[in-house]
Amino acid sequence: MAITLAEYAKQAYNDGFELLGNIADYFLMESNPLQIIPWATDKRLAIKITSMDTLPTVGWRKLNQAYTESTGKFEQKVESKFIFGHDIDVDVVLAKAGDTIGDVRQNQRRMSAKAMAFEFNDQFINGDPANSEFKGISQRVDDVAADGYPNQYFDAGSSTTGRGVLYNSTERHHFIDMVAKLIHVIAEHKPDALFMNAKMYLAFESAMRRENLLNQSQDMFGRIINMFQGVPLIDIGIKADQTTEIITNEESLSLGNDETSIYAVKYGVDEYFWGIQQEPLQVRDMGEIDTKPVYRDRVEWVVGLAVSNPRAIARTYGFVADSGAS
Repeated sequence: MAITLAEYAKQAYNDGFELLGNIADYFLMESNPLQIIPWATDKRLAIKITSMDTLPTVGWRKLNQAYTESTGKFEQKVESKFIFGHDIDVDVVLAKAGDTIGDVRQNQRRMSAKAMAFEFNDQFINGDPANSEFKGISQRVDDVAADGYPNQYFDAGSSTTGRGVLYNSTERHHFIDMVAKLIHVIAEHKPDALFMNAKMYLAFESAMRRENLLNQSQDMFGRIINMFQGVPLIDIGIKADQTTEIITNEESLSLGNDETSIYAVKYGVDEYFWGIQQEPLQVRDMGEIDTKPVYRDRVEWVVGLAVSNPRAIARTYGFVADSGAS
């Protein structure tokens, strides 16, 4: 049965694995995608995914006549997993210099888990298998569009190049229309999240507030989550360097030079978009190792992403996330 990392963290605490629960919580605090994406476990490093290709042809018949036989068609593709992790080393002398060994190591564990969370967020959008990373949503949307689903990847820019979504009421309504379209192209017209960068998130909030369309909820840590049409708005954040935006404000797909994108995702194991793992997140306290005088923790997770429905993901581009006009 597929579970989220949040559910796995609770299970770890309940089973007495406090270190594992702590690392998982640090991950979750810095990664909204990890709070809700379901993970399916399979020992294989690559698995075959079956996705719907074409529906069968149905019709009508007269009395005493037969239907014309028709069957739906499927296609198979392979989704791979990649090894993601980190060794957390603390010199035994440094560890002993603190109040307790646990306190010093715990600080390093927290920092390592946060760095891994930022890295996961980046690969969730930008991952490239050519770099030994799982394929992120950006490349997957490109694939879906190339396979004949152009509505999953569309230009939402203003008719006036460079005009911001907050420029005036007309631009705000154009922006709302384009986000509504993004939501509508997702299967069942109900994505589980919209992902964007911080500047777009704040502009989105401002536009919705001015039009009295903003709703709010909370994440698992009690932090406010803005929502539109019941869909959470997620700031995907920055990379591990703490400065570079994962989704930039420097796109030019709609012929401007300060544009950005919004991604929509619908989760569901075997049906829409989900995570695949060889086994759940592993954390091992290896104690003092023989090769050098350090205490080592090893965090390792063999993971990938999978999509079986082309309408489970979408991207719209061309937004200028401010009130300016070029």
